[in-house]
Amino acid sequence: MTVTGPDIPFDEPHYLSSNPDVAAAVARGDYSSGRQHYEQFGRKEGRGATAVRSASIEQLLASPSTDTVFIEFTSRCNLRCVYCAVSQPTYRGIDLPLEGFENFVEQMKARDVKLVNLNGHGESTILKGWEAYADRLADAGFRIHITTNLAKRLRTEEVAAFSRFERILVSIDTVDAELLARLRRGANLETILGNIRTILEFASQRGRRPEVAVSVTVGDLSAPSVEELALVLMGIGVRTFRFGDLVEYAPIASTLRMRHVSSLPSEQCGPIRVVILRALDKIASGGGRAEVDASLRSWLDGATESSVSSAERQIQIGDKVVWADSIADGWTRDCLDPWALAFVQADASVRPCCFFEETLGSLAEHSLVEIVEGEAFRELRRELLTGELRSSCRNCQARAAIHRSSLAAKVASRGAIARQ
Repeated sequence: MTVTGPDIPFDEPHYLSSNPDVAAAVARGDYSSGRQHYEQFGRKEGRGATAVRSASIEQLLASPSTDTVFIEFTSRCNLRCVYCAVSQPTYRGIDLPLEGFENFVEQMKARDVKLVNLNGHGESTILKGWEAYADRLADAGFRIHITTNLAKRLRTEEVAAFSRFERILVSIDTVDAELLARLRRGANLETILGNIRTILEFASQRGRRPEVAVSVTVGDLSAPSVEELALVLMGIGVRTFRFGDLVEYAPIASTLRMRHVSSLPSEQCGPIRVVILRALDKIASGGGRAEVDASLRSWLDGATESSVSSAERQIQIGDKVVWADSIADGWTRDCLDPWALAFVQADASVRPCCFFEETLGSLAEHSLVEIVEGEAFRELRRELLTGELRSSCRNCQARAAIHRSSLAAKVASRGAIARQ
């Protein structure tokens, strides 16, 4: 056994036996060894450097702790974004019952949760008294994050609560005020920018340093202005950006419709790619960082039919269409969420992430520990490890494809099994 880097084992026999194309190339003399291929190509392609014994798969299904809990205080929202599920005519928002909030705080402590993220389809700040719950989480010692539209005028108590967050992810797709108002119906650009400035100023005066990040939904209408958006927001202190791929729902009558960037005529795709890539360069050169959804990154990289087929990138799931990298035999999703996360919906149901379509338990019936260590979560972990994915995972636009052995190694390194 050789070593490819610090604490990264490489198993030559396993690599050649699990990658017959590489074994054939080594036999032809194209590479001196499997390790040479791995260093040049295999690591980037997500091929596993070592094997996890099949006898240990049951241990890999375990999750002794939960890193992050997402809580959807409400699925109601004060905006009506034209591309969002909340704007669909059949959507009905509800509030999370919070009578047992103190008990849930103790459950999270018992699960060794480090981070609590207030996030969901709705806007947390429209729930009466939301700031008191945020303060309670901070007082309990959790790191706290929030996803918010910052579209309402904030009271002093709310600004103070915001200043205690480690990260504030603000949803804003463009700094074209007129387009923003049409895309995110009810949003006012100056209100959002003013709230960011107020929070940062209040926090600075008290020696606090919350990270204000921005979440951008990229579609055919918002994409042309992403470079301007990056420059304006960096000018007021934003250094972190998340560029999310658009999920399309049925068009809403009498509103603007945003489409996926791949729907643009071919002669427009090239220039739009250039704009987005230039925005990413501006962010990096300005000392910032950017996260890009896997499927959007594939489009930016000019994915060809051989790597991402149109048929598999455009998939109808219920009332929405997603774009996702295809999954080849032997591969799976690069996803540790069912081991590391728990997403509490406003109806008290628990899921592994916000994209997942199914409920894996309810806090109205079971504790957090019982749910995340229960059979439904374990079965989802098994599917990811074997590559036998259900539709929610196979068609996920947020996680890239990865070789199964690489995912198993990640699970093992997370501490799910004892090291040999």
